[in-house]
Amino acid sequence: MTSSTSAETTQPNNKRQPPPTTTTTTTTTFVSKSQIDLQIEQLENKQNVQRYNVGKKKKGDESSSSSYNNNNNNNKNASSSFKTKQTSPRNNNNNNNNKRKSSSSSYNHTHKPKNKCSITQNKKRQVRFLYTKAKLLEKQGLWREASNLYEYIVTTLQPYDAHTYLAWGRKASSIFQNGTIHCPTSTHLYHGWAIHEQYTMGNTSKARQLLQTALDLDPHNGYVCHAYGLLEHTMGEHSKAKQLWQEGLVYQPSAALVCSLGEMYVASGDFHSARELYATYLPKLSNGRERTEVYLAAASLEERVYNDVEKASELLRRACAEGGGGGGGAEGGLMDGRAYVALARLGTSGGLVNDRVVKKRLKEICMRQLKHYEDNKEGLTNDNGGGGGGNERKTTKTKIIFPVTDGRLFNAWAKMESKSGNLSEARQILRQGIELYPRDYTLLQAAGNIEERMGNIGSARDLYAASLAIEPSAPTLIAYALLELRSPIDAKTSNITMVRKLFEEALMIDPKHGPAYNAFGNLERRQGNAEYARQIYENGIKANCTDAPSVYHGLAKLHLSLGEVEEARNVLQRGLALFPTSESNTLSPRNENVAFLAHTLAMIDLNVNNNAKHAKEVIQQGLWHCRNSPQLLLAMALCESRMGNENGAREMFERSLMADQTHAQAWQAFGVLEMRAGNFRSAKLLFECGLKNSPTHGALWQAYGTLESWKGNVGTARILFAAGIEKCPNHVSLYQAWACLELRDGDVITAKRLIGEALTRDKRNGSGWLVAAQIEEKMDNHGLVGLILRRGIECAPGDAALYIALAEHEISRGKIDSARELLEKGIEINPLHAPLYHSLAELEARVFNIEGLAKLNKRAAEIFQSDANAPPTDRAMKAWGQQMKQGRSTKMPDGITALAEKIGVESDEPTTIAGVSMDDVDLDSLVNNVLCGFAGESDMMLQEGPV
Repeated sequence: MTSSTSAETTQPNNKRQPPPTTTTTTTTTFVSKSQIDLQIEQLENKQNVQRYNVGKKKKGDESSSSSYNNNNNNNKNASSSFKTKQTSPRNNNNNNNNKRKSSSSSYNHTHKPKNKCSITQNKKRQVRFLYTKAKLLEKQGLWREASNLYEYIVTTLQPYDAHTYLAWGRKASSIFQNGTIHCPTSTHLYHGWAIHEQYTMGNTSKARQLLQTALDLDPHNGYVCHAYGLLEHTMGEHSKAKQLWQEGLVYQPSAALVCSLGEMYVASGDFHSARELYATYLPKLSNGRERTEVYLAAASLEERVYNDVEKASELLRRACAEGGGGGGGAEGGLMDGRAYVALARLGTSGGLVNDRVVKKRLKEICMRQLKHYEDNKEGLTNDNGGGGGGNERKTTKTKIIFPVTDGRLFNAWAKMESKSGNLSEARQILRQGIELYPRDYTLLQAAGNIEERMGNIGSARDLYAASLAIEPSAPTLIAYALLELRSPIDAKTSNITMVRKLFEEALMIDPKHGPAYNAFGNLERRQGNAEYARQIYENGIKANCTDAPSVYHGLAKLHLSLGEVEEARNVLQRGLALFPTSESNTLSPRNENVAFLAHTLAMIDLNVNNNAKHAKEVIQQGLWHCRNSPQLLLAMALCESRMGNENGAREMFERSLMADQTHAQAWQAFGVLEMRAGNFRSAKLLFECGLKNSPTHGALWQAYGTLESWKGNVGTARILFAAGIEKCPNHVSLYQAWACLELRDGDVITAKRLIGEALTRDKRNGSGWLVAAQIEEKMDNHGLVGLILRRGIECAPGDAALYIALAEHEISRGKIDSARELLEKGIEINPLHAPLYHSLAELEARVFNIEGLAKLNKRAAEIFQSDANAPPTDRAMKAWGQQMKQGRSTKMPDGITALAEKIGVESDEPTTIAGVSMDDVDLDSLVNNVLCGFAGESDMMLQEGPV
């Protein structure tokens, strides 16, 4: 933030506009210096002619300009653009006549050198023109062309121009170094260099040295004080950071200094000092944008610390009423929409209002603004058609009731609708916002995202391109790159080279943009470039980037993909350590993306380390940051279930489903919990509710069909499996579950057809080969059993159950050594699969291999630690069985009944699937239709939640 602000302050004086002809110059690709020289020569000619015409031409006299055009036909716009330009005020009435006489009498000979610019003046104008041109190229995303212009300025025209070094040096430290050699007293160069070293290179010691040099040159520079204080605050030197910020406020107060110091006071618990700080410096800030930032910080303090919503509302309304007053500039009293958005969200931090209230507020503001806009537009049309002449059209202006310069309000409203799944409504909102704010590139990017989610790839690509044409931004470049990955232009293969360039450009625009590092690293991980991906993630961490949780999460996923579980846990713990929880300090920053870190770490502890207690602690930390995360609430329910607290698990399931009714995994896991507890009626109702919300979730159909088969309703189970395959043709586990049902019912022919369909679609699913072997064994084809299991190991070498099944088959044939080798190999591939150790122990005990048993016991003890969260013993299993029998009840729990009423499913109604009653289904035709062939995927067992 500070680097960009200071860079703007070091630009040349924009009050001295470049020659009029430069405004119509089109963007050119600057490749060689000869082309640059040609443009400079043309510019010099235009400047000299215009300067001569200023001294010579009389009002209303066009002869001189026309004669010049006859002699010089390089650019016809030179004279025409000059006609509208006023004569310089320094050419007063007293000396105009003398200048006209001398210039008209001796233009061709004696006085021509006096009217021509000096070499120094020409160079200054050339530098200013080329600098402006380079900045325009930067804004258009033409970085190489802009870099060539900067290089030409400092190597050919003016090696002592600090402004050019500052703009050019964002790419390399050597450029900054060369700039400070030629401009040793430029504070802004040292400041920009320090920002580059700190955030791009990660060299904090060098950055501290450069900031100290800049501070020695200008001890009262507020930008340097702020950047230096941020560096010290990051390094843990809070007292020095406080001193630097206080010194900057004395001589050059700014919103950045006020807000940074206020955040430090709040973090240390000194809330009163923060409140006094905001109140003291608000009147001292003349810039409207900076006053808005301080108002927002003060309102947040009042709401979240003092719980004074009325005071916070007063501050935000004052910010909205003042608008950008004092900001001046071209925008007058306009401001951005942050204060209005904050006013709409007021009360959410304390739980006083929910998303529905916020959505209603945003809708009310935006609709009033739209109505006022339409009324003014209609009035403008009526005025223009009233016959008042051309002058009346200029005096009528369209006014907006809320003085904001961007579509932030519409963006926030559309985001909430999108979060609720109302994509069509979000698209309409964004279109209305674009009509009011056609130059807001964020609205175009958000509209492109909605179109992409709705499947309109062409429209999404056009909207992203329009956003980039207005202003290149890192979020839009990332969205464009991801669109190319998912839906390439040629519809065949993604242009990985182009995607990489888009990510690199995004990081060049914003080196601290965390999602760019995450997306870039994920791309390289999927491409198999593990080391390069690791370097990208590490660079993002070193840059202290925004959205740090996404970068840490991406690095953890990289370690998991490489099988480095412990390294992944360490990375996740490092990321969580950056976001501690604090119940006493309500203003501690909350980051919703911390939920990803907490969820992944909890799943590792729960499923890999079997440590439900630690997983629960991690989830609680994540819920502090994102209290209504359905994924975290589901994970908490699984932890409670693993620890034997079924009532606590039910409560978490209900909260997860209240947060997101479309969360299919929660419906399925909740139903499985009730099914295992013997509460079949509750489980049935939960499965039906889940299928009503997510009819294409295969695991729900499988769980529901399994429930009916447990109850002995084989016909209903068949219908459910068949209907599930029609709705979810890519769910192979439905074929496998149905095949197991037919196998138990004795219909081996149908079972064989079903499992054949499943294996045709996914040969890498080990469960399918297990079922196929069981079918052959049922048909007494013992010779095929071993062949099928060996084929299964070839196709699914990581499935431990295949090794156990083949080892048992070998034991039945008396091949003990072969069985031992198979089990040893299975343990080597999957050392965390406890049944492998159990099967090998039984084998060693059968042949009285005491030494082998001792070694196996030692190996198992090293992996499976004995603690309170270890797998239950047989005695514990019996106790749980008694608890299940006691827990069965005929009365429906209140929480499940409330959920069913909210969804609209009646517990006493006949079973209806996808709008069709079970009694109306023709089983034979349904089975035949299903077995005609569908695509498939894997997973035999019931899914208990997201991985």
